[in-house]
Amino acid sequence: MPQGILQDLHRDHQEVAALLDQMMKSDDGQERAAIFKKMMSELLAHSHAEQSVLYRKMEKSGDEKVRGFAYEGDNEHQIVEAQLQQMARARNKAGEQWSAQLQVLQELVSHHIKEEESTGFSCARSEFDAATLETLGEQFRRQKEKLLAAA
Repeated sequence: MPQGILQDLHRDHQEVAALLDQMMKSDDGQERAAIFKKMMSELLAHSHAEQSVLYRKMEKSGDEKVRGFAYEGDNEHQIVEAQLQQMARARNKAGEQWSAQLQVLQELVSHHIKEEESTGFSCARSEFDAATLETLGEQFRRQKEKLLAAA
């Protein structure tokens, strides 16, 4: 079972995936808008906290694979954020165009989660001991709470 920050990330991944599923199953524009707003603030707080707490440390690794994963994850976060911003501007969240954008978002997030929970978690476990992962988890939770409060 993942420990520390890895457990926090896994929990967030499950929550965001569930919110994306809820939106995919809904045809109601207002319901989708409400779920989207919650999911967007959770996802942005998650990715920004993850970048500042975990990825920045991984980018300083002596291991090329660890650094590469962190840079790729950063890039994927930027793509997801651009997709979220575009979707947030759309008025009709029940329309076909928004539904297509939602499908793309779900695919981006799903790809990122799979890669992070396999390659990323394995890189983090090789880079940091259990105590460090716990400390990073505390830092991640504090940073995420701060970002959510500011949103």
